[in-house]
Parts: sequence; C-alpha cells; structure tokens
Amino acid sequence: MPFAESTPPGRLRLAYVSPLPPDRSGIADYSADLLPALAAAAEVSVYPEGEAPPAVDLGGIAGLRPLAALPEDVAAGRVDRVIYQLGNSAASHARTFALLHRLPGVVVLHEYLLHHLVRELTVAQGDRARYLEELRYCAGSTGERAARSLVEHGQEPRPWSFPLFERVVDASEAVLVHSEFARRRILQSRPLARVGVVPMPCALPVGGSDRLAARRRLGLPPEVPLVASFGFVTPQKHLEPAIAAFVRFRREVPEARYWIVGEVSPYYDLAGVVARIAGPGESGITVTGRVELDTLHDAMAACDVALNLRHPTGGESSATLVRLLALGRAVVVTDAGSFAELPAGSVVFVAVDEQEEQHLLAILRRLFADPSLRHALERNAARLAEREHRPAATAQRYLEALGRFPPRAPSPVVPPLAPTAPGAMEVRLLGELGAELADLGLGEDDEPLLVELARAFVGLDLDRVANRRDVSPAAERGEVVR
Repeated sequence: MPFAESTPPGRLRLAYVSPLPPDRSGIADYSADLLPALAAAAEVSVYPEGEAPPAVDLGGIAGLRPLAALPEDVAAGRVDRVIYQLGNSAASHARTFALLHRLPGVVVLHEYLLHHLVRELTVAQGDRARYLEELRYCAGSTGERAARSLVEHGQEPRPWSFPLFERVVDASEAVLVHSEFARRRILQSRPLARVGVVPMPCALPVGGSDRLAARRRLGLPPEVPLVASFGFVTPQKHLEPAIAAFVRFRREVPEARYWIVGEVSPYYDLAGVVARIAGPGESGITVTGRVELDTLHDAMAACDVALNLRHPTGGESSATLVRLLALGRAVVVTDAGSFAELPAGSVVFVAVDEQEEQHLLAILRRLFADPSLRHALERNAARLAEREHRPAATAQRYLEALGRFPPRAPSPVVPPLAPTAPGAMEVRLLGELGAELADLGLGEDDEPLLVELARAFVGLDLDRVANRRDVSPAAERGEVVR
C-alpha cells in the first residue's frame, strides 16, 4: 500500500512499527486490536516488523509500508511521530530493536526485561564483545563481570538482575508501559526518562461470552467444573503449585477438570511436572498446546475459574488476563508486579510464598462452593475491562502521551551503578551526599550539575564492593537502588 497522499490539517501522522499477525506473538495480536481505534484518531501508517502480509484487517490505516522505508519517510517529513512496539523476542523484534537506536521515537515496552532479546542478537550470534558492552553499559563493571560469566564459563546471569532496557530508554523520545510497576522500575535506573502508562487494549466485546455455547463448541459437558490457565507456559507461570492444588481439589470434586492452554516452552518439562505431581492414571488435566485465537477465546469463555499466575516478572502485563476480564471470568492472579495494581474485587489475589498451593486450594474450594461470589467477580471483571481496556480508550491514552512527551534529543546518560541492596555502603553515601546537596540549595532544576556529580560518584567505582557479595534477593526482584 503506498503512502497516503494527503492528510487533513491538524491530524497527527503516526508511523507505527510492530509485528502483526500471522507473527505468533502477543504484541502482534495487541497491535491488531489497537490499530483500528488508533487509525480512527490519527493518520496511521504501519511498518510491519515481518515480511509476511498482515493476516488481519487493520481498519482504516493510511498506509502499509516496508520497515526499510521508515528512515526515508521520516526524513521526507511524511510522519510526525514514530511509535515502536518492542518485546523480548528476537524473532519478532530484531529489526525494530536495531532501527529505534538510529531513529528515535516513542517506544512501547511490553516488558522491561529485554535480556533474552539482547542475548539472542549478540552472544547467540557469536558477538560476545557486544554482549559484554551491553551489560557494561546497563550495569557497569558488575554487569560486565556477569556477562563474562556467560561468555567465558557458560554461566548465564539471572536476567531479572540485568533486564537491559537502559539503552532503549536512553535512545527514545519517551517510553510507554502498561503498569506503574514497570514505570517505577525504569525510573529507578533512569530517573530522567519520560515514562507514561497506557492500558492494554482488548477488542473482545465486553461480557459477550456465552459459557454454554463455548462448551458446546468444545465438546465439554455444561456442568463440569473447569479450571484453566492460558498463555505461553514457562516456570514463571507457577503451574506446579496450581497443579498440586488442583489434584487435591479433584479428590473432593472428582468431575473437575484443569485445562492448560498455550504453547509450552521447549525449556520446561510440563509433561514431567504433571506426571510427577498428578501421578499415574486419569488426572483430569489436559495440556492443549498452542491453539488458534478463536479456540483460545472459547476455552476462556468455557472456564469457571482461570489461574493467571506469574512470578518473577519482567514488568510485563498479561494479554490473556485482559481477555479473561473482557469475557467476564473469575481470575486468580499472583499478588505481585503489575497484577497487584488491579482493583480489589475484580480478581482474587494469591501470595507468592511457601503456602501458595494451600492458598490456591482454599480459593478453588471457596469459588466453586459459592457461585454468587464467582459471579460477582465476573461482573466486576467485565466492568474493569469496559472502563480500562477498550481499544478507543487506549488509543486516546496514546495521543495524550504523545502530547505530554513532545520530541526531544536523547537525555544525557549517567553511567550505571551495579544493582545494590538497600542499606549498602554506597546507598548510605548517596543518601548523605543528597542531603548535603539539598542543604546547599540544589534541586531538580539543577540537572546538568547533578549529572556531573553523578558521573563523579560513579567514577569512584564503588560497585567493585558489590562484586564481593552476592546480588541481594531485593535486587533479583528488580528492587534496584541507584
């Protein structure tokens, strides 16, 4: 599709870079949901990450252009702003990742954890030097040492300790995320960054699901109690306590079933986990693998209780959760990360502790024993989706953010400190230094001087001290003090 020849006066011209269906990524589906609403509010030209023609109707977009044409279109003044959609998969975002560093724009970070993306584009391609440089850039000498543990000894650093979003943030006009949790984490490392929050869109008709009709299509009896989990299956989905809780629940409700719907990571032996926990014989547990989107929505509509667990988190929000909310389903979520921001009464929270299995069992017992409680959750979930996740509402938040964060040159970058535990010597020194500077009258308006002072502090190389101790649990969780 050629570039639009004319644009109504005053209408913002956006270049939108993203994977699109048939790319097998949640961000491709996200863009398919958002683009028709965004195109109704602005002049949107789409630059797909992949080469395949889009497998969906993108609504009233102004143009569909090859990604290689974006620099020329920007130089020719054909677009006002560039929006990049970025996730943690090299298969879906390699070209976008390379381009956004050369052509600044607004980056929508679907998770702040980009370690896997960087690793696949560097050391996995044989470029060890660039991997070392990326970790040094983002986490100083401690990061460089962590990188050497992989390239020289095969010991991979924990990605949650080194999420590697810093260079993307530094190269961007602004960053948009889907939760305050992700926003706070980015600002911990880059306090001068411009970071906004936009909700995830969902184009499903709110409350439009028919549980019985979905069960008929799936060949599932109407009265069977159905628990389900959805999405890409990794150890972070906490399926082991979920399976263990369901096995105990099924001893009390033998007709109950548990569906695990989604592609299983090749690095996770889910079949072995089920066999170990459920034992031999009929367990009531079905692992479907990846299914088409229509089947996914039917499975979501058919379930009574969805277990949407995740820990640790890389700051991502859950597209499957938003779809479940829109379908008006009772959902149990981990009380951590972005999930913890959900309003009470819209979901059920479960803590991440040694009692997680027992908590899940108690929740299943309560929700199936009290249908009125389950139905109240369903109503509240649908109301939340209607209020927060309509594509038109998300599109409006995009435009508001673009207005709040006008184009600007990249901010000066302060060299990073290593991940540091609260109470550590360097943290106390920073606190004392900050107090002295405040007494001298320095404030937020004295940014150039503060940057120079920060550079001088980093130059003391105090993070060498951190190398003599293990990274703290707080730092592993992303609670990094700068």
